[in-house]
Amino acid sequence: MGDNQYQEGRTPQPPAPQTQNQNLPVFHNPEPSVQHVRTALHRPLTAVQQQFIQSQRGPQPTEQDNLRNFINHLGEYAPTIPDSVTVHFLKSAGVDSTDPRVTRLIALAAQKHVSDIVLDAMTIARMKGLGQTKKGTKETKFTLTEELLDTVLAEYGLSNPRPPYHA
Repeated sequence: MGDNQYQEGRTPQPPAPQTQNQNLPVFHNPEPSVQHVRTALHRPLTAVQQQFIQSQRGPQPTEQDNLRNFINHLGEYAPTIPDSVTVHFLKSAGVDSTDPRVTRLIALAAQKHVSDIVLDAMTIARMKGLGQTKKGTKETKFTLTEELLDTVLAEYGLSNPRPPYHA
């Protein structure tokens, strides 16, 4: 037995790890461990880090600046409800406005009100399970009915009177 590794009284040495790079062994993961990431996430920011973040954000616009920008951009916005329809209903209500921004602001408010009503009706339809699903598709389609609309309008304090000839 000329092998020195297996001589009596000596334990064999484990082989040295193979290396990809001269400095990193194969079994070393260059990504941070989950434990280190969790520890770093729960650690509060230092004062220097907070100051750096604040300096990168710059000055924040005030509410007046936001409102001014919103009103100035109303002239460029094309609402879903056309200006001619909004002007017609404004005139029938006795409002005479020549500023297109006012007209568009009222159209935007009406659009928001209508979308809230439709969204609430859709929510009620989903809760009641009134949707129809076609074969082969997972998409459920809903129909806006008078009953759903009456329910939602009652929540908003509005009524939907039907003409006597309505079927």
